[in-house]
Amino acid sequence: MDEIKIALAGNPNSGKTTIFNNLTGARQKVGNYPGVTVERKEGILELEGERLRIIDLPGTYSLTAYSLEELIARQVLIEEKPQIVVNIVDASNLERNLYLTLQLLELGIPVVVVLNMMDIVRKRGYHLSPQVLSKELGVPVVSTVGHRKEGMKDLLQTIKGVLKGEIKAYGLKRRFPAPIEEAIDHLQRSLAGRGLPAEPRWLAIKALEGDVEVLRLLREKAGLNGELEDILHEAIKILEEKCGADPESLLADARYQAISDLVSRSLKRPKTETVSLSDRIDQVLCHRFWGLPIFLVFMWFMFQAVFSWSAPFTEALEGFFSWLGGRVEASLPSGHLRSLLVDGIIGGVGGVLVFLPQIIILFLFIALFEDTGYMARAAFIMDRALSPLGLHGKSFVPLLSAFGCNIPGIMAARTLENQRLRLLTILAAPFMSCTARLPIYILFIAAFIPQREFLGGLVNLQGLVLFGIYLLGILAAVITVLIFSRTVLAGEKPPFVMEMPPYRIPTLQTLFLHMWNRAVLYLRKAGTIILAISVLMWLLFTFPSNPTLEKNYASLKEEAAQRFLTETSLTPEEVAGLDLSRAENESLARAYSAYQARISEIERQQAAERLEKSYAGRLGQLIEPLIRPLGFDWRVGVALTSAFAAKEVFVATMGQIYSLGEVGEDNPSLIDSIRKDPMFSPLTGVGVMIFSLLMLPCMAALSVIKMETASWKWPLVVVLWNMSLAWLATFFGVRLLGPLFYS
Repeated sequence: MDEIKIALAGNPNSGKTTIFNNLTGARQKVGNYPGVTVERKEGILELEGERLRIIDLPGTYSLTAYSLEELIARQVLIEEKPQIVVNIVDASNLERNLYLTLQLLELGIPVVVVLNMMDIVRKRGYHLSPQVLSKELGVPVVSTVGHRKEGMKDLLQTIKGVLKGEIKAYGLKRRFPAPIEEAIDHLQRSLAGRGLPAEPRWLAIKALEGDVEVLRLLREKAGLNGELEDILHEAIKILEEKCGADPESLLADARYQAISDLVSRSLKRPKTETVSLSDRIDQVLCHRFWGLPIFLVFMWFMFQAVFSWSAPFTEALEGFFSWLGGRVEASLPSGHLRSLLVDGIIGGVGGVLVFLPQIIILFLFIALFEDTGYMARAAFIMDRALSPLGLHGKSFVPLLSAFGCNIPGIMAARTLENQRLRLLTILAAPFMSCTARLPIYILFIAAFIPQREFLGGLVNLQGLVLFGIYLLGILAAVITVLIFSRTVLAGEKPPFVMEMPPYRIPTLQTLFLHMWNRAVLYLRKAGTIILAISVLMWLLFTFPSNPTLEKNYASLKEEAAQRFLTETSLTPEEVAGLDLSRAENESLARAYSAYQARISEIERQQAAERLEKSYAGRLGQLIEPLIRPLGFDWRVGVALTSAFAAKEVFVATMGQIYSLGEVGEDNPSLIDSIRKDPMFSPLTGVGVMIFSLLMLPCMAALSVIKMETASWKWPLVVVLWNMSLAWLATFFGVRLLGPLFYS
């Protein structure tokens, strides 16, 4: 069955994701657009025998390629050629949203306009006529309330009608003022018949606007490399002579005038408007003095919930992987295959997967902030805090995105118009604790921070420590921005302008799908990158398989056995026949238990020395002099090195170290193993968390920084600065915190 492509386009905060979820349900997949680490969401909709592939484009205010979102949205519309574009419009903010609508109509693609959030329009006492707007635009217009699924049947029927040719959706050829039309016609005639991928009229409009990507396209694919400048110069000359302004301003003014006419004909406002509920809520949440404390309370509650809500699920997963490792170990003979499965895969990947509940809960709160409209308020609140640093509130959105993953946070800095702000935001983003670091924090907090509650259970000590780690990352970002904004990136801060969407109640379906998609991405990463690196680390820890050891452990075992026989005056045959459960054999049982403990200790020493003699151990010992002043040994050095590939691999590597290096216990959890290790202490655990927080980001993030800055200079700056800051903060941090832990 041939698929029909439907693209969803709309401004940020227009309810586009809710409509997408309503159309596709759970039949979604999340990936990245080719060549860029920006999320691409697709879903399948079966409509009366037709299979529709719904593509959720990045939220964008226009199709002018100033930001990455605008560029991607436009590339999909031009290159993938969807049969219909469903334009989601925030009906409560018609003037702003219709700018994108007019640009979509200029593309010459069938468009269905969805007036979403009509409930807000009605609450404000407005009267918006979809019929009038449809007549003016020349395309079908459907009213919806996305979070209630109102109007979805009408939308599906409209899509069906457009696909069957029963409903016209190409829109009216909107006319610009005569001088502009003359310039467009001049360019359009030059572009006709050249086999271009988009409509010549739209290409002519974008060329007049000076769109860099379109100009490149015309030079490379239209054979206009030599004459394009002359043709364009003639068209621009027509406008300058008759209008006295640059084409981009003239086109924008013409669109805004058209929008003003559309709104005046289709929207009737009451003579006196009441204060909206969103405005009343903002009087509290965005208060000059109380806004920031309220925001910090929300953040604090989120980190409390990450621990307290996830505890039973994490314990269940730990128990499952412990049981699975035991079953596999019991069913396979001793050898490399059993070691690979138990120590490499289950000990590595399983050690990461037990933290999935915490990550799901963290993304639940992020989804709540986004879907309720509070995210934009957080940017507004943080503008006052960021202004002294030379940043403004728009930088907060990329930085908050970096809490999920540093890569999209770095990419999101493209939305900032100022190059200086972009670089400062990129330098700060790696200090935001991404979810890949969360397993490291949880591992050491669970191992060394007791589960104490205060204020009647409202405050959990573990959650408080986690909150403190995140705040430390923010402090490191602040220090970084302060230093760089006053030295190599000194300059003026541009003004902060940001729209506040109305507050909305998120749907359970939207929240569930958000968490589900993030869980799938995490599992996919665990099943690919983390699995591959776990196998690689197992190889490095396992080989060479017969290294030269300093002690003769077989001889030590024989000596222990002979000592036991001498002390008990028994023969090996008598030992085999002993019934140690009988009361008269109590002294023998104690002696035998001591003998077994001695054998286990010898085997543990043998396994530990094998690890030290492995390829990974040799690498760790090269690193150890650099990290020994921090209280770390070579094992932590190896784990930190492996974390450069992906931060979660730190936990997977530690799981392998303890699986391969400990014997004598029945699959102890990684948390228990670390807690019992004499090298570790609560202070050492805090040191590892600090270093993991501040060290260089993963290799993928560094490659994205190189791509975004078009230079290896800034990735190198990030490596040197982050590693220096991590070492110094850990070195002095453990010394300052020492009295607190040992008082």
